[in-house]
Amino acid sequence: MSKFKPTREQKIGLFAIVTLLSLYITVNYLKGKDLFSNRNTYYSYFHDVEGLTPTGPIYIRGLKVGTIEEIAYNPQRDNFTITMKVSNRYRIPSNSIATAYSADLLGTKAIKIEMGDNSGFLSNKGTMVSSSQAGMVEMISAEFKPILNDISKLIQTLDTTLNNINSVIDQDARRNIAGSLSNLNATLEATRRLAQSLGNSGPQINEVISNVNQLTSQLNQGTTSLNRSLDNVSRITDSLSKADLAGTVNSFKVLLEKLSDPDGSVGKLISSDTLHNSVEELIKELDQLIGNINSNPKKYIRISVF
Repeated sequence: MSKFKPTREQKIGLFAIVTLLSLYITVNYLKGKDLFSNRNTYYSYFHDVEGLTPTGPIYIRGLKVGTIEEIAYNPQRDNFTITMKVSNRYRIPSNSIATAYSADLLGTKAIKIEMGDNSGFLSNKGTMVSSSQAGMVEMISAEFKPILNDISKLIQTLDTTLNNINSVIDQDARRNIAGSLSNLNATLEATRRLAQSLGNSGPQINEVISNVNQLTSQLNQGTTSLNRSLDNVSRITDSLSKADLAGTVNSFKVLLEKLSDPDGSVGKLISSDTLHNSVEELIKELDQLIGNINSNPKKYIRISVF
């Protein structure tokens, strides 16, 4: 049996077929088509497909499960038919929803399949209900639109208020305001100079503060001594309060009453002149006796010498 040997033309043809097949697979792969896996086809109708493109991704809970195969316009219905290719490994309930949403801030959109809860599943070439979510830019614009309106109203109000103020304030009032501002500037300058002077007088101020601290320390020490004195006074006061002062006063009062009684012994001595006269006579006699002794001492004093 002779060995088959391809001709030059057959080799060129085989090479061309392999090249075209490889190119076809590469192009479809770049389009997001997986030629070597089984995929189901689903359809959904959208009124607006802005941001959606063929080969765009399809997600289920963040997992990419397929791609957009084709977007076709329906003139009769005035809508778009989107053909989706989804791996047949994923069983999609019949009440699932194909939602177009913004995948990034640039406005690129993708489709996510919100899985339903029906027990039945979509068959190949089934149709899903569609919905759309506002893009991030639209949502941000919607959030900022009321704020922009409020800012516009605020600017208009400020403009009206300033116009009213300008109409109320005359030329004299403006001059007064300018003068007030000038006085304020002068006051601020004086304050700055005062602060500078205080900064230059820092050592003297520190010395005064040091003296005040010493005086405070001395006062604290004096306060300690004063507290001790007050404690002593408090003790004396407590002792006096505990003493029977009323009884002592009553006894002294009784004594004074007895002394002032003219019928008593002491009262008679105080109120009568007899004691006074007797004492006066006694003094006179003593005086005479001393005079006699001085004049004639031998009569009264005898001196014996042994």
